[in-house]
Amino acid sequence: MITRTLESPPEPIESFRYHCDAEFLTEPLEHMLTDKGLFGLVVLDRREANVGWLKGKRVEPVKSASSLVPGKQRKGGQSAQRFARLRLEAIDNFYQEVAGMANDLFVDRRHELDGILVGGPSPTKDEFLDGDYLHHELQDAVLGKFDVSYTDESGLYDLVDAAQEVLDQYEVLQDKEVMEEFFGELHDGNKATYGFKQTRQNLNMGAVEQLLISEDLRKDAVAYECPNGHDDYELLGRNAETESHVCSTCGEEVPAEDAEREDAIDHLMELADQRGTETVFISTDFEKGEQLLTAFGGIAGILRYSTGV
Repeated sequence: MITRTLESPPEPIESFRYHCDAEFLTEPLEHMLTDKGLFGLVVLDRREANVGWLKGKRVEPVKSASSLVPGKQRKGGQSAQRFARLRLEAIDNFYQEVAGMANDLFVDRRHELDGILVGGPSPTKDEFLDGDYLHHELQDAVLGKFDVSYTDESGLYDLVDAAQEVLDQYEVLQDKEVMEEFFGELHDGNKATYGFKQTRQNLNMGAVEQLLISEDLRKDAVAYECPNGHDDYELLGRNAETESHVCSTCGEEVPAEDAEREDAIDHLMELADQRGTETVFISTDFEKGEQLLTAFGGIAGILRYSTGV
């Protein structure tokens, strides 16, 4: 039996769900503990707009606006040309209002942003982006524009669904950049570490800047403490039995029943948190990500400085 205690959620719980089953429903909490990203969201048509955040897996609506853009029909005897001009002015004013909301929300956090997603019907979203209404640094951060049917708060969720492929590709791109840096240090530098024991030792020294863990790592860390007070650690597969161990320092035997076993990811992440090390989970959906798992045991790191370990 495994018991885990979560004293307080890391983020507000946004929904209530009555769930009756033989197992606890932990998926909403698991989403809070996954690797986080920060994306700006904008959905708009000529009637309304909503702006918000995508934080990890959670959509957070923040600001909304309604337009005063008149319909296409002429009103009150105005000439067709005058009415068309006033309508274009109203559209331009509304786009500026939407851009103002986005700028107010995103500009101060532009260095934290992983990107911006814009959604709405055509041609609205195209006019908005092509008109350069957004702050120039935000304009450069736009990852894509997507067709969505709704532009109220539900449209923000539709936008995330429509952009899922781009979001997945972006995550893989980020993973690729990290692995390129790791392999660069491995071949031409001196700030790479890999394997459970070596990486754990560097973690304990506080020398690891980024801890790299394969998303497909499924192993346990086994701690052995010999009678003379020496600690050893081994990595075992989930289905492998714990066996007795000979201390690498003094040669004393540690019986299997005296060993302590826990999930390897939990074990390493706890060390990383204590040392101020960033943990990065690497996908196996590309070649170097697969190599992290198969050639390096799913565990590696980029060091703050060379340790010789």
